[in-house]
Amino acid sequence: MQAASEVDYNAWHSLEHMPERLSVPGFRRGRRCQAVDGTPASLRYFMMYEADEPQIFVSAPYLARLNDPTPWTRRILSVYIAPSRTVCEVLASTGRGTGGWLATVQFGRDAAASPDEDWLVSRMHEAAEAPGILGAHVLRGSASLGQQPTAEKVFRESGGEPDRTVALALLIDGLDRDCTQEALTAVLTALPDAQRNSAVATLYRTQHVLSDADALSGAA
Repeated sequence: MQAASEVDYNAWHSLEHMPERLSVPGFRRGRRCQAVDGTPASLRYFMMYEADEPQIFVSAPYLARLNDPTPWTRRILSVYIAPSRTVCEVLASTGRGTGGWLATVQFGRDAAASPDEDWLVSRMHEAAEAPGILGAHVLRGSASLGQQPTAEKVFRESGGEPDRTVALALLIDGLDRDCTQEALTAVLTALPDAQRNSAVATLYRTQHVLSDADALSGAA
């Protein structure tokens, strides 16, 4: 992504997309993170929205937004590469708030290449106890929820790549880069070779966090 395009993307996500999403009833918080240098372009950004329950992502107000994208949204989504979008439920969570750094470990839908859920929850608790770690969370992704055809999905997949979904994910929030990387490395080291080789592990710096209250005050 060229520098000018990246500036446009960040402005769109912070000024239009997150406030728009957080205006939908049931949405609580949005976050955008940028990967460290050397990360593949397809993993450059990590965006996450938190809602009261997974069904919010198929609610009528949300679908209305997905089927009426703004011109700015259409332009941004049309240049997506390797789009990834999964509605998840929280299996386990510990800690408070968000950190300046985020590590993510994502597993696909090959059961042989994914860890047992209980095992991953145990690693979550171990990671949360490491120095400098603020919280950790295990998510289970749905292969179908939120994948219905919408206008936004058409633009997002216009480059020829369908939305990728994840089966399981571990998120680790840290105070700084070093402690977050150490926690991530510890999890990867504990994985069997086949699971470690198939996992998508990425280290991100948090760029912007917006709550529903923030979005409401900004619109007032």
